[in-house]
Amino acid sequence: MENLNLSMFKQYDVRTKYKNLTPEIKTRLFNAVALYFRDYVKAKAVVIGRDARLYVPEIAEGLELWLRRAGLDVYLNPLPISTCQFYYTCMQYREAAGIMVTASHNPAEYIGLKLMAPEVSSIAMECGPAGGIRKILELYKSGACVEGDGRGRTVIINCLESYIDYCMKLSGVKEGTLKGTRIMLEFLNGSAGSEMALAFQRAGAEVEVRNVVPDGFFRQGDPNPIIETSIAPARVAMREGNFDFGFCFDGDGDRVDLMAPNGEQIVPGLNMSIIVRRMIEILKGTKTDVYADVKAIPLSLCEIAKTGVKVHIIRNGHSFIKEKLRNNCDRGYLAAEEESAHYYMNYPYDPDDFSKGFAAIESTLFIALLSARCYKEDPAAYERAYRLQTSLFREREWPLYCEAAPEKMPLLMDEVEQKMRSLGATVIKEMDDGSDLDACLMRFNLPLEFDASSSLEGKKWVQVAQRISRSEDAMCRWEIVSNDPDECARFNGYVREITDRYVKAGWARY
Repeated sequence: MENLNLSMFKQYDVRTKYKNLTPEIKTRLFNAVALYFRDYVKAKAVVIGRDARLYVPEIAEGLELWLRRAGLDVYLNPLPISTCQFYYTCMQYREAAGIMVTASHNPAEYIGLKLMAPEVSSIAMECGPAGGIRKILELYKSGACVEGDGRGRTVIINCLESYIDYCMKLSGVKEGTLKGTRIMLEFLNGSAGSEMALAFQRAGAEVEVRNVVPDGFFRQGDPNPIIETSIAPARVAMREGNFDFGFCFDGDGDRVDLMAPNGEQIVPGLNMSIIVRRMIEILKGTKTDVYADVKAIPLSLCEIAKTGVKVHIIRNGHSFIKEKLRNNCDRGYLAAEEESAHYYMNYPYDPDDFSKGFAAIESTLFIALLSARCYKEDPAAYERAYRLQTSLFREREWPLYCEAAPEKMPLLMDEVEQKMRSLGATVIKEMDDGSDLDACLMRFNLPLEFDASSSLEGKKWVQVAQRISRSEDAMCRWEIVSNDPDECARFNGYVREITDRYVKAGWARY
């Protein structure tokens, strides 16, 4: 089994380097996915979308062939699209399952699959019919083969114009709404360029696009806005171009970083604190609860809570967050944000008729348009948000690789937790509904929960977040944030003292 690349079955998707996909492995994977959708999901059709990666065409066409062999119809968009446009497409074919062939922000040599069940519900490890990815893994290991009449048909589809219309209508951005604004759009040669540029041009903005042509070589660098070498030229362009603001997207376009005129990111949670008021208005006040991930900056949580919404801490993981939103839609849950610049919302199938239901998805086009509208209507709110974040000091989430001794990871993380407890930390390891946070949040001089009366003025505070990555192999992560630079450095030093010992022992590496 060691040669079957079992590690590609991740917590939330299937992802691996293309070189690890031998012909035998690809055939096994195609069979397993086709059997899963036919026999366990009971789907009659599958939507297939793809991003710009070099190896995507082969994988997308292989999936299309095996799904049809299994007797399933395929709705295929053969052009590069964003994962968010793919989700919207699944909303249009809600009786169908879905596969997005993408490896998101990973380097060019990676390939992967994001999976959806009918009714736009997520499939992940232990999430979805029959255990989701776990069942696909079982089928894959068994070498099960498709047996069917092979009568499935392929229908070519394209929802680009419909998606743009939907997002403009829902965000309240009409033709000409953004006239007079100068916006930079950086795509890092990913697959979101067409939808974004067309929508902003229609809205009347003066748009400058960068690296807009989909290019799986990713010549600008890894398509990840957090990698400074990839994003640095965009920061320079922002500073020199007299832009009102800018947006940067990752490889499959489901991450949207909002950039201030000086090229610095505006913290996603602070952006959420501004746009959430409009989100509530859009859904006519029917939903007012918001999720924020474990790395959410306390200052952001405070600002979001001041809008009157109830803020809930949630574990990381796109599929997990979307399923929580979906399952709690009728209980008034509106949206979610992750500090990795992912935004989620319960989107109405029909903006004019909420009785038709909602889909918990990501739509960076909607978020970008809504943020642009809010920026144009109230630039002072964003100036204040930027001033607030300049009072923050962060050690951005940094990794420790434990491939040499993965069994040491729980011991390592427990040692960090005990150190923080000895220093007086308030430790949070569960969501407020009692479910596992899949992380450890350690707070100093901060409340357990934030509400409209919460204030962080006049006191030093620190937050330490630690977790095991579910999208990377044998990796631990930490992020430290404080309103005091010395405290931020001190607490990061406490963590590094412990991790240094594990590195020195040969159990881990930086």
